Amino acid sequence: MEWGRGRPYSFSLTDAGFETTVGLKAKWKPDSNALQTCREHGRMIAKQWALNPSTLSNVAPVKRAVVETYTPVDSSASAVNTPCAQSVEGNTGNSSNDRMLCTVCNWVYDPAQGEPQQGIDVGTCWSDIPDTFLCPECGLGKDVFVPVKGE
Repeated sequence: MEWGRGRPYSFSLTDAGFETTVGLKAKWKPDSNALQTCREHGRMIAKQWALNPSTLSNVAPVKRAVVETYTPVDSSASAVNTPCAQSVEGNTGNSSNDRMLCTVCNWVYDPAQGEPQQGIDVGTCWSDIPDTFLCPECGLGKDVFVPVKGE
């Protein structure tokens, strides 16, 4: 059987056990509207993956040794160690204004906990986190995070 001969490639992929999603048609040199459409399509796919845990059943977990050897390459790495203007120890109310919510998987960044796997110390404000930060749950960047509204 020749791959793709007489059938779309997606059928061959699903026959082999891979999951596929609806494709997106875009221009070769997309304009700003097409770029926004691509981003929305990517977010939709990421939400599908985040909300359907069965798609991750055959994925091997990341080995802890690999995560521990990761060091940020960002030139502004010194900003990562800068604590928030409000000390986390002095903030017993845990102000929700400092917390950020991933709109894809609902993971919450809390300065009181930091993100040690990416070198983000406790007390680091969201504005001081480098742009290379990725959500630990879904792996998307800072642009999918929004402030947590008051509880």
